[in-house]
Amino acid sequence: MIDIPIQILLALGTAFAFATSSVLTRFGVERSAPIAALFVTVTVNAIVLWTVSIMLYDVTINLWAWRYFLLAGVFAPVIGRLCNYIGLKRVGVNLTLPISNSNPLVSIMLAMLLLNETLSPRGQVGALAVITGGILLASANRNDNGAVAIRYSDLLFPVAGAVIYGSVQLLRKAGMGLVPSPAVGAAVNLTASWFVIAAFLTVVPSQRDRLSIPREDLQYFVLAGIASSFGLICLYAALLSGTVVIVTPLLNTTPLFALALTYIFLRDREPFTLQVIAGTTLIVTGVGLLVMSS
Repeated sequence: MIDIPIQILLALGTAFAFATSSVLTRFGVERSAPIAALFVTVTVNAIVLWTVSIMLYDVTINLWAWRYFLLAGVFAPVIGRLCNYIGLKRVGVNLTLPISNSNPLVSIMLAMLLLNETLSPRGQVGALAVITGGILLASANRNDNGAVAIRYSDLLFPVAGAVIYGSVQLLRKAGMGLVPSPAVGAAVNLTASWFVIAAFLTVVPSQRDRLSIPREDLQYFVLAGIASSFGLICLYAALLSGTVVIVTPLLNTTPLFALALTYIFLRDREPFTLQVIAGTTLIVTGVGLLVMSS
């Protein structure tokens, strides 16, 4: 019997959970609005993460220590996830997830510009792989039957999601040493995002009508929120039990799990070609090289 290290199982569990969450959301946003999916999943995430944080850690309110996570919460997950959910609705899982998951490229480019960091030769190969994979996905606009599947402008949503997530990652890194656990930082981050959504719905009453969700879609969104919460918990457990060099590349296998899940459940509604598979594989490999070189 093969003895697989626990950190590898946890990292793969995180990737599978995030892929499952995206597929569940994809089912729901076929009929319901992305803002509804956002509100439900962020609410579930915040409840689960605060429950875990309070049970496991000595949590005291410290807004100054939380400042980086609060600021990050204004942009992600709220705006970043909304962009991804719009992408899921318009272009599907197989195009949205790989592009959005290329956000480490954004983080590294910003670090090079703002912090004068350099990129190793391995990182340069990774960046080239990510860009090439993105080009392949962007040009994969036809299904096997030849029908046009997407509009190029719709790809701007997952691209925006990648830019937002990659940018706020610098804020999260800055705040990591100020909280007792990454789980607490994530709970603060998600709570800030929840208040941003609530404020938006208060200021723009017409958007509240979009929160009218059919029961079946609500179930999809709640399950998606539970899945992503489970993924976050596995992520922090993996980082605590293993090394970043081992764990982080495995986290980026999320799009590969998504490909498997969409092949089983959404094959007739997703662009699923050799070009999509090749582009996804290039992005996953490239992100892994970028992370290991940083």
